[in-house]
Amino acid sequence: MEEKNYMSENNQAIDKLKDYINRIRTYRRELLIFNGIIAVITLIILLFIIKPYYSSSVSILPDVGRKSTFTRLNEFASLAGININEGAGTEIYQNLVSAESVLRQVIYHKYNTKEFKEPVDLIKYFDVSDYASYPKEQRERKRFLAAMENLSKRIKTRLDRRTKILTVSVSMPESKLSADVVNELIHSLDNYLKTKTRTYASEQSRYIQKRIIQVRDSLNQAENELKNFREKNRQISQSPTLMLKQNEFLRNIEILQSVYVELRKQLELSKIEEIKDTPVLNVKEYAKDPVKKAGPKIFSNFLLVLVLSLLFSFLFFIFRNNIHSFFKI
Repeated sequence: MEEKNYMSENNQAIDKLKDYINRIRTYRRELLIFNGIIAVITLIILLFIIKPYYSSSVSILPDVGRKSTFTRLNEFASLAGININEGAGTEIYQNLVSAESVLRQVIYHKYNTKEFKEPVDLIKYFDVSDYASYPKEQRERKRFLAAMENLSKRIKTRLDRRTKILTVSVSMPESKLSADVVNELIHSLDNYLKTKTRTYASEQSRYIQKRIIQVRDSLNQAENELKNFREKNRQISQSPTLMLKQNEFLRNIEILQSVYVELRKQLELSKIEEIKDTPVLNVKEYAKDPVKKAGPKIFSNFLLVLVLSLLFSFLFFIFRNNIHSFFKI
């Protein structure tokens, strides 16, 4: 009995399949026309409407073998029970490349392009609206934000979880421009790290510099006091009281001199530590003109659209009657 039911179900499935195939044969002319139109439209869009673009990439290597700011951060974080791995530097860079402080330099930098005779910034190149309806003080800000949004869509980052190598890519309509923009982006990120990052050593240097000024002023004052004391008291050696007073001045000067010399030493050491602590972008190689366009990939995109079109049209014509009945309801 079970075998008969199984055979019956198989026959029903085969009958349905034959019915679907017959429907496709019935509407094969419509299928060919529909998919032919889709194919032609897709080719026109890919060949003539969508502009080609070029992509340039720069790889940033993780900062290893050096006690950098991120390594120090890892030590403090581990005390709090937070694990930051050795690639934390490149992970932070991945977030920073889209920061406004980094993109500002990239947007306002002047680039040589094929479209313009003179060097232009990206606001001009992207042909951002002038926002004439906005107050004058808001126009420049709106133009910058529009350019930043356009540029952000063209920036892609990829972090290799195993090697911690960060790859930053920028896609632009011109090949050399894509390389120039991604290189400027890396320069801007490097500049941001050097000027904005505040480390323990840099804070220590600032404190020591202030303390040196204070000690130097105190030392000058103490030396002037000793000078005035000696000018007023020519016969110091004949007075025990004056001798004690002079020795007091000398001890104060000696202490201040020792403090001043030690602070100068500490300042030099802190400057060395500051250089060690400053994050440095370890760039594998700066981008060069890619020459070959990265997209659009005409064949793969055309094939994808054609497959989706065929699938949609097959389903539509197979269930055409069901669709009509559904909408009539």
